[in-house]
Amino acid sequence: MNSKVLRRAADATYDTTLWIGPWHDSFEDWSEAAMELLLDTPPDGKSEVSSQASENSADVLRKELDEALTRVAALEAKLACHARERTELVHLVSHELRTPITVISGFGRLLQNEAHGTLNREQTHYIDQSLKACRRLDQFVVDLLDAQPESGTPLSVEIAEADLHALIRARLESLAPLLDERGIQIELDLDARGSRLPFDERRIEQVITNLMTNAIRYGREQGVIRIATKSMRDGVAGTVKVAIEDDGPGIPVEDREHLFAPYVRGEGQTDCEGLGIGLAICRRVIASHGGTIHVDSGELGGARFEFTLPRKALMNREV
Repeated sequence: MNSKVLRRAADATYDTTLWIGPWHDSFEDWSEAAMELLLDTPPDGKSEVSSQASENSADVLRKELDEALTRVAALEAKLACHARERTELVHLVSHELRTPITVISGFGRLLQNEAHGTLNREQTHYIDQSLKACRRLDQFVVDLLDAQPESGTPLSVEIAEADLHALIRARLESLAPLLDERGIQIELDLDARGSRLPFDERRIEQVITNLMTNAIRYGREQGVIRIATKSMRDGVAGTVKVAIEDDGPGIPVEDREHLFAPYVRGEGQTDCEGLGIGLAICRRVIASHGGTIHVDSGELGGARFEFTLPRKALMNREV
């Protein structure tokens, strides 16, 4: 009986060290285990140890239990401290980002309005792209703050019919300098039946940009990135599947399950920049559309990210 109870107590401690969440369940398990230990008295006439030995054993178990509970409480305090520090860091980074964004946008608008000279067509195009990038970055800062678990702010989406393929091509155009810098070629395989459907254009642009920049970052120089869409007939209205695949080192199977959690990055990717929040935001955006997102191994040898969007329009909502 004692070994069974101790096993339950050990399991409760193990679960507590793995999860940041309600702690009372684990403490209740410990309390129940302790009560069973204290009440675990053999029937009269069948005891094989003396009363004194039993009391000593109970004292040892009480001490071990108290020490374990102390360790659990210390772990809880440490995790809470880490959560506070993480939130403070996000707010600090967001504040420091907004200042240069404001300055760059201001000078960009001055140039766009030709306040200091006439622009040719090519220069106007570059200024427009720079201002769009500033607006996306500014919105990302807002989303970053909203995505904090402590904020309690839901992620809102505004669904309207839009052209998915036009959005993909627009993102490729804006990312062309990064692609050229690494000598990466793009292979497009876009299903014409999956072009127009209802989605939040700004939010899906966020997802595509994140997945494409990851593919550029982790793919090989002089390599290939493959982007494909496919119209699927699953369900009443069907879905459109979008796949972005690179030829990089890929993602180990053991890392894939938790890769979409906030502040998580795959093993072996610590040398690359990033906070590990992009995929977490992608998952929230896709979930808000009623779709799914996952990662698998691709034919090019790297990572293949796929997400789905339903063809049936969802009500504008928050998640």
